[in-house]
Amino acid sequence: MKKTNADPTVIPDDLLIEILRRLPVKSLCRFRCVSTLWRSLISDPRFLAAHLAHSATRPRLLVTLPVQQVPCPQGRWLFSADHPESGRDRPQIAEPHLLVHGSPGRYVSQSLNGLICLEVGGLIIVCNPSTRKLVTLGQSKARSGRGCSYCRHSFGFDPVGKEHKVFETWVSDSGKPDRGLIMNQFVLTLGSSGWRGIEGGPPHLKHDPEFCFNGVIYYIAWKSLVAIPRVEYLVALDVRTESFRMIVSPSGVQVDMSKRRLLEFEGRVALVDCYNLRSDDEIAIWILEDFDREIWKKKVVVLPPCWKEIVVDHEMFPAGIVRQTGELLFEPWVLSKPMCLFYYNLKTNSFRISEIGGFPECESGMPPEMYGLTFTDHMESLLPPMSHSSKNIANHFPSG
Repeated sequence: MKKTNADPTVIPDDLLIEILRRLPVKSLCRFRCVSTLWRSLISDPRFLAAHLAHSATRPRLLVTLPVQQVPCPQGRWLFSADHPESGRDRPQIAEPHLLVHGSPGRYVSQSLNGLICLEVGGLIIVCNPSTRKLVTLGQSKARSGRGCSYCRHSFGFDPVGKEHKVFETWVSDSGKPDRGLIMNQFVLTLGSSGWRGIEGGPPHLKHDPEFCFNGVIYYIAWKSLVAIPRVEYLVALDVRTESFRMIVSPSGVQVDMSKRRLLEFEGRVALVDCYNLRSDDEIAIWILEDFDREIWKKKVVVLPPCWKEIVVDHEMFPAGIVRQTGELLFEPWVLSKPMCLFYYNLKTNSFRISEIGGFPECESGMPPEMYGLTFTDHMESLLPPMSHSSKNIANHFPSG
């Protein structure tokens, strides 16, 4: 019987896109080598946006771990793990992405559209952990004055212009009581040619981790290095207009920076204060009701009696919020193996614990705040860390 050659089955492009956008970045990077057609499809800005939109429905946990011990090379490891599903006690295994070589600095931003900004070896690096691509930005080569200067960085995303920006601020004390701080500010838009100066911001020194929400970077800062007591301010840096605004932080918030965290709460900027967590079994949440009128609303949450049974002897401090579930994420004060994280659901007033393994050897018995361990919600993305095509890709992002 004579054989006939049947035409191979062809998957329609729309169905192929629907299948591929559900896959992890690691698989998509390999599938680019299947054919010229697949490479073109996976590299298309519209596909990158569709993949990112799907990733937003299942964010992961990004963990950065500094390495400073011999014989390991210095650097900062980037890992990711799934957030644990409620009702499952199975330990999570962290997936290593890459080691950024160099002396690890203290600055690590939150993940924005799959990109993070961090300081390593005295340089500023923008990185996509999922694709393992990074670019070194360097510094603006400017200082704010003579003597000791402090350099601070911030990383934000403008949902209107679809641009990622890195801000660099140099601050020094003028040495004169009537002048206060001297500050020079610079910004670099990813995909642009380099740093440029910006003006008009009130002099201040950032000292808490930032939080970018709806195109505005928020952080706590001081206006003086010598005033006692130091008054704390909430700074709002608009990523699009590159302008700063400042209001006084809510009175009553404790000065212990390790026990508080800026985050989104019920669609608003909020400051979570866990200073009385161990003694009074409560969390204070300061919600910013009106920035222009400087109105803060305090909400006190009393934890369930079972929470001490779950955390046992762990001292905890807030690490952020899980976007998908709205749970508060707490880090342990002392590193342990396996690493333990705690999830608190405000709606159900319930706690759960997650164990994460797979990390390299690290010095135990130290607070993560001192050690430099960081956690952030993370969406997998194919977005390149810096190129002139980045804005074209970002133009297809959702505005959220």
